[in-house]
Amino acid sequence: MRLKNKKGLTAMVDAMIFIVIMGLAVSAMFAFNSNDSAANDASVISDSIFSAKLRTCDLVDMNESRIVGMPDMVAFYILTGEGKVAEYIESILDSLTQRPGSYCLDLTYHGSTVTIGSEKGDPVSGSVKEFTVTYGGTVRADLRLY
Repeated sequence: MRLKNKKGLTAMVDAMIFIVIMGLAVSAMFAFNSNDSAANDASVISDSIFSAKLRTCDLVDMNESRIVGMPDMVAFYILTGEGKVAEYIESILDSLTQRPGSYCLDLTYHGSTVTIGSEKGDPVSGSVKEFTVTYGGTVRADLRLY
């Protein structure tokens, strides 16, 4: 492409800048669109939390860094009360729902129950699921979003 004068070059640069700015504006509109239905679906949130695998030393003061599933960590926490499992799950729920504390998660293992969050308002979504623990039994997760 050959330009005969500087006015053509200026017009071309202006057009390119306009296209870039419009592209950024459209990207911003789609990036901040909050029509994400997964944020209000308790079943999807439960599945994503309990499908996670993490190192034991990240949540429990141990010298062991074996990778285990979230149901195993929850069962250990319910039986012993040791570690930062409840705080970790609470931070995940806060970031997923974007409304800190607007949920109630009851975790039950071998008859013992731990509750994370509190009940606030009318329930929007709920889910009750059971997840298998490696060393036996199941963790029952009853998640209600408000």
